[in-house]
Amino acid sequence: MGSGFKTFNSGDILTASDVQNYLQDQAVMVFANATARDAAVTSPEDGMVCYLEDTKYLQVYEDAAWNNLIDSSGVPASGAQKQIVTFTSSGTFTKASYSWATNAKITVVGGGGAGGGCSAAPTGELSLGSGGGAGGTAIVQVTTASLGASETVTIGAGGTGVSAADGGNGGTTSFGTHAVAAGGSGGLYAADTGTNRGKDGGAGGIGTTGTLLMQGGAGGSAMQFNDGNVDIAGFNGGGGLSSFGGSGISTTTPQTGSVDLDGVDGPVAGAGGDGAMSFNAGGSSHAGGDGAAGIVVIELS
Repeated sequence: MGSGFKTFNSGDILTASDVQNYLQDQAVMVFANATARDAAVTSPEDGMVCYLEDTKYLQVYEDAAWNNLIDSSGVPASGAQKQIVTFTSSGTFTKASYSWATNAKITVVGGGGAGGGCSAAPTGELSLGSGGGAGGTAIVQVTTASLGASETVTIGAGGTGVSAADGGNGGTTSFGTHAVAAGGSGGLYAADTGTNRGKDGGAGGIGTTGTLLMQGGAGGSAMQFNDGNVDIAGFNGGGGLSSFGGSGISTTTPQTGSVDLDGVDGPVAGAGGDGAMSFNAGGSSHAGGDGAAGIVVIELS
């Protein structure tokens, strides 16, 4: 084995050794799976190449082991990312489904808090809510040998927005006991009474178990300004940014404006919802935007 390349000339005798070394041993062999490969090639040598139909990986034999080179989509395998597994709802990670993997980078993001709601504001009055905090993030890298045969994946729900009330808190996301991240707190409700009223945004959740622990962004504060007679301006709070991003946008209204709206839901995993707003509208109460549910991302290699 390892004969390399040979140019055959007219009249050369093609020996059994030539066929074995230059053709058979150096061809890309195709097998249904690793079991079939090992049954057919009982004494592999360095440099042999094969393709496995079940995992769709190209492999080369080197240093007494079959090593993945590249998958069918062209992603390099050796020393690089091979597959991303994502959970957006609770479930179970089964290690046997990825028996080729030796390492796992696990990222978990908690659910985002909902924005605060608002009440119906008559002419000259303003009611609004602050933004919900984003879920925290935890990242850990482990060997697959350290994982159980199955690991429970829990996705933290996003907080629910409520009319004329504080927003709900986001839930905790976890991958077994390896990575855990808390959800963000809901935004607060500011009623249409008082002078220069303000409400802080919900606090961001934080990663509690893992190697790299990050806090989600806080929701934006809500603020009302009053000249002693009527409200003259204000803004609701934008939702907090998670490690995946978010809106973080507040709506501002001047004295001559008229706004009557629900808060916008968190747009990406773990993001907080925006606060609601009603000003000079004489309409109805509104709910803050819902926080976005968390996520679990497993990068296998």
